[in-house]
Amino acid sequence: MAKKRGSPAPAKFKVGDRVRVKRGIRDTEYPDMPLGGWAGIISASDKDGMFTVRWSREILAAIHPVVKKRCDRDGMELEEYWLGEDDLEPDEGGPLDIEQPTEITTKPLSPRDQDDRVRMVFGLTSNDPLPAVDYEMLQRYQERLSKDLVFPFGARYTVETGPFSSRTIPVKVVGLGDPGEPMIDETYGIFCEARQEGRLVTLPLGELEVNQGKPNRQLIADYSYWFWNWR
Repeated sequence: MAKKRGSPAPAKFKVGDRVRVKRGIRDTEYPDMPLGGWAGIISASDKDGMFTVRWSREILAAIHPVVKKRCDRDGMELEEYWLGEDDLEPDEGGPLDIEQPTEITTKPLSPRDQDDRVRMVFGLTSNDPLPAVDYEMLQRYQERLSKDLVFPFGARYTVETGPFSSRTIPVKVVGLGDPGEPMIDETYGIFCEARQEGRLVTLPLGELEVNQGKPNRQLIADYSYWFWNWR
């Protein structure tokens, strides 16, 4: 005679319960960050015993700054976290007792990673998000490019010639202007001086493309990537 299958054990928690994370539990994405003592309210659950915990305002105010930087950098939500039933315990009230990291592991920057190469320009670590584009950051980037770019160099500049047509023009970039008076605009970014069909013109650096295999190609591509994506 076959045995009857037992009913699944009822969940320990339900939506709306106040809970705390057990001591010793660590962030799965950032193992150097303990979560013990973090408190909040369960906002969602699933049948596999997993719960979404929305952190309390007190916890959000007390979270280590590096966690905030990493969430900002990686596009992760800071206000809530997905945890297993065994990671949690009921919150009986009382003062918060949050575990703090004993050692923060900062991943070294990689010259193969485009975000990391931009971080190197600004002297950031892997924990830092890329800065938003503003005049000060553009000025810092211009100073770095003035040192790293090798002039003159060939590039291509595309201009619109009609509603659905464009023309690509070869140019030779000769410099970034007077170091004491940088050519910078928050809308168009860093400008450069270039020779175009025998004339000296001023062009937005972020709209240029350097030929494949040329030494300045990566420097210009990294700048353009940051400028167009973090405006």
